[in-house]
Amino acid sequence: MNRRVLRIAAPVALVVLVLAGYGLYQYVIVADSPDEVTTEAALEQFAEDLEAEAVSADEMTDEVASVDESVVNETAAADESGTSSPAGVEGTWTVDDEFGDFAFENASGSFAGFRVQKELFVGGEQTAVGRSGDVTGSITIADGAVSAGEIIVDMTSLQSDISARESAIKSAVDTGTFPTASFFVGEPSALDLAALDAGETVSAGIIGELTIAGTTNTETIRAEATVVGDGVALIVGTADLTWADYGVDTPNSTAGTVQESGILEVQLVVRLG
Repeated sequence: MNRRVLRIAAPVALVVLVLAGYGLYQYVIVADSPDEVTTEAALEQFAEDLEAEAVSADEMTDEVASVDESVVNETAAADESGTSSPAGVEGTWTVDDEFGDFAFENASGSFAGFRVQKELFVGGEQTAVGRSGDVTGSITIADGAVSAGEIIVDMTSLQSDISARESAIKSAVDTGTFPTASFFVGEPSALDLAALDAGETVSAGIIGELTIAGTTNTETIRAEATVVGDGVALIVGTADLTWADYGVDTPNSTAGTVQESGILEVQLVVRLG
């Protein structure tokens, strides 16, 4: 190759490398992550899902009331006298794993997962998120408290924004050996049943046994519950996690390092009875 060709080829190669690096940075390193779970977002998505599914009166009218503006704004659905009409909230609420259309990017239906900060070698921080829409279980409310419950998550169906990240997550929690994670309610957690009955969002710290990758620890989930219709409610919860407590090695990469702690996220559509 003569010098003239080399003089042309070298800048071209440099441009290709720069563009390739920029593409990696844009689509792998700085890929967008979904927003954290919140009650407000869950209520708005629930209303959108009802409208999108356009379910028949025979299937849903008797079960779910349309989410009105007062519920979305987390205010009580009171009558003219200022009191609500009790629907009854004690009993066993079962996770609905069919309502909505779970996708990694939105907050539709029931799902569980985590979010963790990643320190990038180039470009600061990024939030890495993994979520599974395969969630089953139930929560029991009795004697004014969350008295029992179990939530099971299929870890083999975890999704992320990057396929390589999905593989790293599944490898880190060893889904081949431990395909599920679970949370079992330990001790009763008091609830304001009157406020819950009235359509208000009620908070509770739910203590239980969380199992990830075959290791179990006692954790407290910061939960918010909102009754959105006759026998239908939304539960949103978060908890702080330290990966080493579950024997999980943080899946680092050539792009950066993962922090040693993260946040568990849960969003559940549940039905009474």
